[in-house]
Amino acid sequence: MILESKRLKLRAFEIKDKEALINLLNDEKISKWIDNLPYPYLEKHAEWWLKKGSKKKHQFAITLKEKSILIGSFKISKNGEIGCWIGTNYWKMGFASEAIERIKQFAFNELNLNRIWAATHEDNKAPFQVLEKTGFTQVDDKPYYVEGIGDTKIRPHFELTKQVLNQPLP
Repeated sequence: MILESKRLKLRAFEIKDKEALINLLNDEKISKWIDNLPYPYLEKHAEWWLKKGSKKKHQFAITLKEKSILIGSFKISKNGEIGCWIGTNYWKMGFASEAIERIKQFAFNELNLNRIWAATHEDNKAPFQVLEKTGFTQVDDKPYYVEGIGDTKIRPHFELTKQVLNQPLP
């Protein structure tokens, strides 16, 4: 499955993404915010991700549409959780917002979800701005569940409902 926006293509990860994936995830500005991500990020980690980890449903490589360059990753789970990271060379260019806008359409129109949500770290302020810019509302902080670990520390949570999305503007 491929999702496209004006500048981005969200597609399945491919073996050809290995070198870019290693380069992008060997940046502590990225890796420190991603649960269960090894640092340094080695070739064996990328190979596992490309052959197994990324095969979960609705896990997308974010690429630049024109050049097919990997710039990040996006997931949406069956319970509506979204997660995204963008390589630091591509920060402050609106790519995360653009990817979220496309995933919102996919979630509500194709997956027929009624709510999508995201959790972030209290100290990672960039997602707060991106989520609010794309229509999400911060709700009560909650424990965050990580597969294989269980509940972790309390995290800020944001959500967007289909009902809110469809409300007319004032």
